[in-house]
Amino acid sequence: MKAHHMTEGITQHDTSNNKETEELNTGLDQKEENQTRQLAVSTTSATIIWTPRFIVLFALVLVIGLSVASLLTQVWSSHLIQAPWLLLFHLLLLFTCLLATTIITRSRWIRMGGIFGSIWIIFTGINSFLPLFVPISTLYLGSPVPSLLNATISSALFGTSICLSIERTLHTKWDIWFFRLALIGSICAILLIYFITPAESRSLNAFESDVAALALVLSLFVWWARPSCWKVQPGLTLLFGLLPAIELLLSIPTIGTGSTNFYLTQVSLLCCLLGYIRLLQGELRR
Repeated sequence: MKAHHMTEGITQHDTSNNKETEELNTGLDQKEENQTRQLAVSTTSATIIWTPRFIVLFALVLVIGLSVASLLTQVWSSHLIQAPWLLLFHLLLLFTCLLATTIITRSRWIRMGGIFGSIWIIFTGINSFLPLFVPISTLYLGSPVPSLLNATISSALFGTSICLSIERTLHTKWDIWFFRLALIGSICAILLIYFITPAESRSLNAFESDVAALALVLSLFVWWARPSCWKVQPGLTLLFGLLPAIELLLSIPTIGTGSTNFYLTQVSLLCCLLGYIRLLQGELRR
């Protein structure tokens, strides 16, 4: 009898221990689930960028920017002011927003993109003001300066595109293969262009112009040829991709002339400004 009572006691004790263990595990599971939900809610709220206030601000900048670009194009067509001074206004706004984003961000990729972007803005300004101080006949007849500036500007834009597009994107197999193919394809394209070009036409200016065009194409592909960019940050992908796309469009002789050239140049800078405003809002919300 004693053995029987001892067995029942042990069984009851084990049963109570099992119940306590199950209740403890259930409580821990519920606690972990609540923490996970809170974390998910906090993460979701932190990633909400397109707030009503920001949507209104973004729309105002877009509408006012396009209106100002049209107005400045008419002012330039009337020969009231020279184009470099009008473009300087856009570049200063862009540099201010770029500098604010670079200071606020905690991402190394965005900071590196800000450095390349600053180089791009500085040399774009130099390229715009150069015809005011150097005669056009001296500048464009055999001078290596314009082609060197274009190569520098396009390369800096390519560096900016790489840094900003890598931030928070999904590093899929296609992303890895894309950068591998971009490196190999660029080298092969430069060598192919060099050997296809007739010997009498080969020069440093032609080589630098080819490098500038290739850098613009790669800047466009870095954004628009990677599905991860469209999935993670579609707004930035569209806006920053429009800049090299418009620059390539203006390289067509029948389009890149006169007031159309000047207006589309302002639109490309406006797209870049909107992209940095969107990027700055995202960094403020992190």
